Amino acid sequence: DVDAAGLVTLRLMGRPVAPTPPARLAEIVKFVHDRGAKLIIKGVMTVSEAQIAAEAGVDAIVVSNHGGRVLDQCPATAEVLPEIVDAVGGKMTILVDGGIRTGHDIFKALALGATGCCVGRPLMQPLREKGAEGVRGVIENITADLRYNMAMTASPDVKSVDPTIIRLAKHTW
Repeated sequence: DVDAAGLVTLRLMGRPVAPTPPARLAEIVKFVHDRGAKLIIKGVMTVSEAQIAAEAGVDAIVVSNHGGRVLDQCPATAEVLPEIVDAVGGKMTILVDGGIRTGHDIFKALALGATGCCVGRPLMQPLREKGAEGVRGVIENITADLRYNMAMTASPDVKSVDPTIIRLAKHTW
């Protein structure tokens, strides 16, 4: 989580919290790659952060505002996703989270340029209540909803979801 630098909880635990300089990030990427693994950074919300990640060789980013809980007035991930995709799309995998609850949400994120989505919160209660079976049911519902959206827009696969299918609202304030 790149935005963990502001977490008071970490400071209270005595952990150093500060932004990682780009050169240090490149060292971390090399360390991870030398061990045959890939590095994903979560919490990217600006073009400049995405560009730093791309230049350092990060394999994927997660455009995430942690549900808007980290910083008041933080933009929605859907607001910043298109400009991040324009800046670094094709250089790395771009995942998105924050408000992803349905297959329709995933469809919109794909149309905005995301490679894929992270779904977490909708799985928590079903996991607590029914375990793996509860999670399976949520995933099946989300998948069916995504397939329906794709069928309604003649999108044969997730790579075919076209940005012209949706229209973004413009803020007037």
